[in-house]
Amino acid sequence: MARANLDGLTGTIDGLLDAALDFGRMPGAVEQIRQLFNGSKSCLAYCEPHGGLSNAITTSRDPDLDAFCAENFPTELGLFVSKVAKIPIGEVYQDHVLFGWERLRGSDIWREWMAPQDMYGGLGCRLLDTGSSYWLCDVQRGRRQDPFDAAELALFERLMPVMRRVTLLRQQLGGLSIEREMTRRALDELSLAIIIVDSAMQLTYANAAADELLAVPQGLLAVRGGKLYAHASREQNGLKDLVAGASDLAGARGQMLLRARSPEADDVSVCVTPLSASYALSGRSSDVMIVARVIAPARGQLAAAQQLFDLTEAEARLAVGLASGLSLAELAQRQGIKITTARTHLARIFWKTGTRQQSQVAALLRAAELPMRSR
Repeated sequence: MARANLDGLTGTIDGLLDAALDFGRMPGAVEQIRQLFNGSKSCLAYCEPHGGLSNAITTSRDPDLDAFCAENFPTELGLFVSKVAKIPIGEVYQDHVLFGWERLRGSDIWREWMAPQDMYGGLGCRLLDTGSSYWLCDVQRGRRQDPFDAAELALFERLMPVMRRVTLLRQQLGGLSIEREMTRRALDELSLAIIIVDSAMQLTYANAAADELLAVPQGLLAVRGGKLYAHASREQNGLKDLVAGASDLAGARGQMLLRARSPEADDVSVCVTPLSASYALSGRSSDVMIVARVIAPARGQLAAAQQLFDLTEAEARLAVGLASGLSLAELAQRQGIKITTARTHLARIFWKTGTRQQSQVAALLRAAELPMRSR
């Protein structure tokens, strides 16, 4: 079973968010999904009613094979597309459940198209309808691999809202008929604060989450005189350096952590990256994008820890406690267990999550909360 770890999970989410504003990064993001699930193939495709697959981004595409199947098996391709079209948007399905093992593997499309590409079992999700067509994301396992298990299914379900938002943004940012206001609304759906500034820190744009973050009295980030500031002078200098680095020709990406000034407040993680020239305003090619995220305990962390990393309830309680900032000794006392038992739980948490330090466990659980605004 593929285990989500700190680098894999956060890297995949970061890759998808990068691809939202620069679709040229999508092949890399699709490959990250394949690696996260240890799959044989992963795909983001636009499915049309007659069975055609266009705008497909896959980790191993064979255009000649696609053309051969489209020419020789149009009816079967059309049935496949229409079958998936009946699945509700956002609902994850498994190939063998949707089509049935015997029926699927008895079809020409499976023998001639899927099997040659080592697509022996997949998870899929219909992301977005566009008239009679739709966007689809899936990840496949090969003939010599184990089928996806319940934890991997749960992880795929948690990633698909991000992929859906990325696909929606692609349609909105890339379609000439989409108004700027609709793009703004799409960005406002993110719980991540999206801030765009120029090289002098002058604010150009802030989405809804950013407005909330910047409006916090005595917050870690604020706007004064139209410019973005970090509260602490040392952090302000660091932020200015990151913006300057992302604004120049090299376009370096950097990140930093803004520390809360009281135990009751939350830290803020900041990532500064060059804004793709495709989306920069006229005459503002040096603008940069700042993505800020409040590092707070995720909702439903106990269930998420159990589902994503196959932790027992006791291990999950300990992991969530670490994410809240408590020490191992404090958690042992609160949970009424011996410190040796707590260390045993911790060792198993390290093994299951692929981490080595308590701080990594805490960061991993915080990263597991997907960046969607709650209603």
